[in-house]
Amino acid sequence: MSLCISYDSTFDGFLSVVFEVYRQRLDVGDIRPDRDAAGASVDIFQQPFRIETDQESARRLKRAVINAAGEDVLQTLNAAFRSEEAGIEMKIFAYLQRLFSGVDKNFARNPASNEMLPLFQIARAVRREAGGMLGLVRFSKTSDGTYFSEIEPKYDVLDLMVGHFRGRFAGERWAIYDSKRKYGVYYDGHSASEVFIPNLEAVTAETPPDTITQLWKDYYNAISIKERENPRLLRRCLPVHYWKHLPERQSVRQVV
Repeated sequence: MSLCISYDSTFDGFLSVVFEVYRQRLDVGDIRPDRDAAGASVDIFQQPFRIETDQESARRLKRAVINAAGEDVLQTLNAAFRSEEAGIEMKIFAYLQRLFSGVDKNFARNPASNEMLPLFQIARAVRREAGGMLGLVRFSKTSDGTYFSEIEPKYDVLDLMVGHFRGRFAGERWAIYDSKRKYGVYYDGHSASEVFIPNLEAVTAETPPDTITQLWKDYYNAISIKERENPRLLRRCLPVHYWKHLPERQSVRQVV
């Protein structure tokens, strides 16, 4: 009987699964993250099997991918994984199976292969959103002087954004929180760490509209030309699901 393997939804957790599949020679029917456990249908022909994250196993598999295909391919797999698309684990697993099979020496870096092409396309969409989100982060100052921003991106792109803000605000304390996935990154002026906020409302209550928020509203109102408003073009360039955390969009009548 094939196995339906569950793991903790992290990239290292997924790599730990692949490592154990090869080490134990497991028969894989499906790989499912914990985040999908509640709404996932059960296949009575697959046996549930749990694999915990092991950092050493994940590191070893990363080295194997880099040696076989290169660092850029590993980053592409990581970006594709962050799409959280249903079945993305099995798509990446299929690529890794072909990669490690050694059947085709030119397969590793062939973006047009049946296994890599969909991953490449998904990764491109994830990276596009990560780049776009850099301009959509709006900070407010908390009572202790920390700059705080809440985001809800379509994909899990927060970790892909951290390097940018570490460079731009190296000497400041800031936090960006993904309220959709319920985790964030806090930077203390020296290093970044992952954080979880059990009571997000308490934090947002301490960050009322401040001068930074008002600056965004004033800037938007100053450059806006009422006669040239094009709601359809606006929604295409800036999808509505991003508006919730943009103070400049909250200062005008939103046509949806």
